[in-house]
Amino acid sequence: MRLGSLKCPDYPAPASPGLVQIANVPVARWLDMTFFHLVQRFGRSMHPIALHKFLAGSISSTLRYCPMCLAEHTPAYYSLLWRFLVLPGCLEHAVCFLDQCCHCGSPLPLLRRIPQLTTCPTCQGDLSTCKASPLSSYVLEPTYKYTNDLKMFLAPGLRPLEKEQAKLIGKRFQLLRLQRGLLIPEVASLMGRETSIVLHIDSVRMFRHSGVKQVRLHDYVRYADILGYSLCEIFDETSLQDLLMPASEEQLLEQAEQAIHQLKARSKPILPGTIADLMAMSKSRLKRYPRIKKLLNKWEQERKRERFLLGSKREDTLIKQIEPILQQLEACGEPLVLERVCHLVGLTYRWTIRKYPRIKALFQEYQKNGCGPWRAPRVDEETKVREVQAAINWLLSHGEPITLRRIRPIVKLTYYQLRTSPRVKALLAQYREKRQGEVF
Repeated sequence: MRLGSLKCPDYPAPASPGLVQIANVPVARWLDMTFFHLVQRFGRSMHPIALHKFLAGSISSTLRYCPMCLAEHTPAYYSLLWRFLVLPGCLEHAVCFLDQCCHCGSPLPLLRRIPQLTTCPTCQGDLSTCKASPLSSYVLEPTYKYTNDLKMFLAPGLRPLEKEQAKLIGKRFQLLRLQRGLLIPEVASLMGRETSIVLHIDSVRMFRHSGVKQVRLHDYVRYADILGYSLCEIFDETSLQDLLMPASEEQLLEQAEQAIHQLKARSKPILPGTIADLMAMSKSRLKRYPRIKKLLNKWEQERKRERFLLGSKREDTLIKQIEPILQQLEACGEPLVLERVCHLVGLTYRWTIRKYPRIKALFQEYQKNGCGPWRAPRVDEETKVREVQAAINWLLSHGEPITLRRIRPIVKLTYYQLRTSPRVKALLAQYREKRQGEVF
């Protein structure tokens, strides 16, 4: 961060008694010429570094001016409104702001050694004689809205709410977002910012670690535009005072039902956590209210039922795949081992046993009926070692790792048969030691 950007003259700073006396300007008037009231409205820190981050991208680094205003007002003055990039021009004269001298094309610095407001410090040209282009018709309405918003922010508030201000503003944004039926990720996408920015504005979570970007003034402006409101309407003191009272269970229940309706309209899963996020509250806090807890539990049960039905359909599909495999293996006279069948349909044995009891029961039914050699055949140690050695040779020739997981499908034996064979274990240990020796 450049040091010069932190020494901007219109950043709020303690009014020095000596300077106030020399300028013969009251302290209140002194603060009116800075961003002090704007920062206070947003409940932000007055520290120069924090303020610099908050205003980043919102104010011009050089002076912008309306030449007609400079010509009409005696003595001439520069308005703080002209610093805000969201304003394309002067509403009073419906012309675009100029950001350089029309005579020599030089930008105008914020600080001048000799304070001549209507004179270019580079060529001494008269800035009040410059010609500005008229504002386009399609920007007049937003210019009117932004001008009124900024005039309100730069004026003293009736009753500053200090530390509670950010929370009240967040509640106001949250309620208007719910009325518009917008989810937090949708607002973030429209703003072109991270979800954490919207969460911060809604006062759900106040991120303090360095990995999360901070909220800027421009984020508030963009958020208000998306909601279709002016910042004057959102910061209306009467509406904010109403939010000082904690929401009743009835109000929260209505918001929860609105959230559910919005999730249904978007075909989104209706989960307690999703409802809580949409309401900008935590799930544990919502469940403190008995009626809301009952509503959330209802949708939790509904979600479990849907997952059970989906799992049942999936199990039906798998059974239709498994039965032909059983029949085919039986016709070939091969041993039917559940581990092998699971492998053939792309499942793991443990997952199948735990998630699909009907498949397990089906297999047990085949074993009970004794319609074929369903159990793994008995194999002597010599045969096991010979088959495992052949599997290892095949894996080595194909450059594959030597593991039981790889060997088992080749030899068509169970994990139990392989793990309980001392000679097979010794053979595998031999190849592991050989492999480690090659690596080192």
